[in-house]
Amino acid sequence: MKKIVLLIVSLLTIASASATKVEKIQFANRGDFSLGVMAGKPRYTMNLTMPYISVDAMWGLADGFCHTQTFGDNGAIDLGAYVAFRHHEDSWEVSSWMLPIAARGGFNWEFVKNLDVFVGLNVGCEIYHAEIDYMDNYYEDKTNIFTKRDPIFGMYGGAKWMFTKLIGVKAQYSTDWLRMRSLPTVSAGLQLNF
Repeated sequence: MKKIVLLIVSLLTIASASATKVEKIQFANRGDFSLGVMAGKPRYTMNLTMPYISVDAMWGLADGFCHTQTFGDNGAIDLGAYVAFRHHEDSWEVSSWMLPIAARGGFNWEFVKNLDVFVGLNVGCEIYHAEIDYMDNYYEDKTNIFTKRDPIFGMYGGAKWMFTKLIGVKAQYSTDWLRMRSLPTVSAGLQLNF
């Protein structure tokens, strides 16, 4: 996963070095809808059965409200939703899944053509479900099942490189200030604009 993220960041750097500056927002306009589909790695997991699979949907609320001489009418604000899923099994006979669900709002800035840099906040909850197999004092196989919900409050940031007006790639860093394992730390995937 680190190699994939490093490759994407390298490609974005090379592309942005040769790209021309933009004079207005291209991909985060008011009224636009975007969908991101990514795979990501949590911060603290030794045995990763599967990565987080996440989907985020964002709607543009405002654009072009930051006027600068170099970048023209730039800056955009979007609001949306985020959901991810991860299943985990380990050698201690524990099977679990996590489902973080969050509302999110972000600020976008496009300083080179086809590149959208963004930062924002996540607020929501994580649903955690675990099934633990064990032997009781009478040596009978038993399963302890529990589900809990924990709040999510944190930030995210990253970049989208758009190949066309409709499709591109996306890399993102997320953190949860309340719980370290609730969100994938590093994610990468596809970006679709409608």
